[in-house]
Amino acid sequence: MQPYFLNFHVKGEIAHTLLLSDPEPRLLVDISAAAATESTAPGFRYPKRVCFTVTDQALIARFRETVTPGDVIEATGTFDQSGYVPHKNGHIDTTFELLDFVRTEAVGKLEHDGRVFQTDTNARPS
Repeated sequence: MQPYFLNFHVKGEIAHTLLLSDPEPRLLVDISAAAATESTAPGFRYPKRVCFTVTDQALIARFRETVTPGDVIEATGTFDQSGYVPHKNGHIDTTFELLDFVRTEAVGKLEHDGRVFQTDTNARPS
């Protein structure tokens, strides 16, 4: 399989974080494009979210000191597709690595390199 490498820019609400220490320290960050629901059941408060990985130790420390679940961030990073990595009963082939972020307000536009991106809310499933 040929590997692919791309960049991303995302704005969303922090759904959950998980700090892993083995085999190397990394922070997993779930980000949701939609605000939290009223559900209290785990996994249903943010039914649609994407997991990002932070490996830089200074960025992990800044992230943990700056934001908490429910905060909104804009983040940039890279993702690449390589070989399939076994995970529980399946496989993961794409890794999203978060390289930088800023805490922001929930309202507003997503801007990157002078371009403004808007989500077509009519295209989202309800």
